[in-house]
Amino acid sequence: MKKICGAIVMILMLELIGSQGVYAQSGDAKVEATNFVKASGVITKVEKKEDTVTLTVETADKEPQITFYNVTDETLVYNSGSTKKMEQSAFQKGQQIDAYFDKDKPMLTIYPPQISPELVIVHDDKAFGSVKVGKFDEELRSLDNELNLNVDNETVLENTAGEKIERKDLRGEELIVFYTMSTRSIPAQTTPSKIVALSSVEVEDTSNFMKFSGVITEITNDNNQLALTVVSEEDEPSTTIFTLDKNVLFFKDTNAEPVKKESFKKGQKIEAYYDKNKPMILIYPARITPEILVVHDKEKFNFVKVAKFDQNLISLDRELQLNISKETDIRNEKGEAITQEVLEGKELIIFYNTATKSIPAQTVPTKIVAVNYLSPELKQIINDDHFIQNGIKMIPLRKVAEQLGYEVENNANSTQKKVTLTKGNSSIQIIRDTKSYSYNKSLRLFLEQPVLKNKKTYVSEEILEILK
Repeated sequence: MKKICGAIVMILMLELIGSQGVYAQSGDAKVEATNFVKASGVITKVEKKEDTVTLTVETADKEPQITFYNVTDETLVYNSGSTKKMEQSAFQKGQQIDAYFDKDKPMLTIYPPQISPELVIVHDDKAFGSVKVGKFDEELRSLDNELNLNVDNETVLENTAGEKIERKDLRGEELIVFYTMSTRSIPAQTTPSKIVALSSVEVEDTSNFMKFSGVITEITNDNNQLALTVVSEEDEPSTTIFTLDKNVLFFKDTNAEPVKKESFKKGQKIEAYYDKNKPMILIYPARITPEILVVHDKEKFNFVKVAKFDQNLISLDRELQLNISKETDIRNEKGEAITQEVLEGKELIIFYNTATKSIPAQTVPTKIVAVNYLSPELKQIINDDHFIQNGIKMIPLRKVAEQLGYEVENNANSTQKKVTLTKGNSSIQIIRDTKSYSYNKSLRLFLEQPVLKNKKTYVSEEILEILK
């Protein structure tokens, strides 16, 4: 019980830090001082798994909290003393680290929490060094008003690729600042030994889904809702309960054919994929309704990969390249046959038997399923009529909704500027100039608020996830 309470408290604390601690006050307005949440602790275990190193880290509290950090080749790792990049093999038990992860990163609500940080700072017990991660203004003062940088000719300036940059490239950017001494003033003044500009590297979203693998240990059916209790196959296993509804895509890995819900059995190994932006209830074990569920055959194990792919059919994580043959079955999530030309940029479920050992590995897939497939007509509507607002693609609500079979009612007399979409039992109410919207009476948030432009309502592209 103490572990469960500790997990919930820790997650709540991290969410609180993510929503409040990354902001600085400027007059009456909040200024985002950093994109990251920081967590510190001591490494108690280092475990190597394929291309990932899992660090078990404990806080220095009276009642220590445990977190698993999954460090991949994409994770930036620096030594605070030498200011140099570190390899995964350099992690050791007893090292003090600071882990930084995106404040908007979704987290699976399990204990211990499992997080893939964007940045890890390892503190050197032989060479002291302080590190500050945050955004800085044109005067190189951190937006939280804690640190002011006095850059001189000895200060090394570079991006995360190790390329030299200029002082002007630092303004307004998220920076990693390495320094040894600072004044006691407010803000503190320091001459940094090295500054790394984080914003110089664009992070690519390689998938909309998170993956959980494990073995079914219990099957329940309460009120006609099937639920699978699944336990991971790890040294310290975690448990998740997957509740299944009619919208879940079920597949066998051997022949990529649909699976009937009544065919699930204890002992089956499964992979569940769920929307990484899906809101979670803070309970243990976590209860999740996945979007995709794959059942593996004990006798003949085949491979499945879920990811986004580029125009060359290389997965955006650079792990797999597809060589499509005449025998490859290509379909959308409704089971309708589609062509290879429409796969670019889509989230794909790839079924395959073998792959080369090259980087990326190459395979001839037996079947491909395009998730949230866009018809050529809908794709053309979006291509012809969209704009970017604060980095988010905005698409025409009425055109897109009607193309997908929804009735659109625009309440011109409403002071709230409300638009209502209906299709069967689905009802969506959207209010312009606010991020809140209602889906079947459930309140949700857009990434960007809908706006009126050229007498048309535009919404963020994420609406497609619901409309389809």
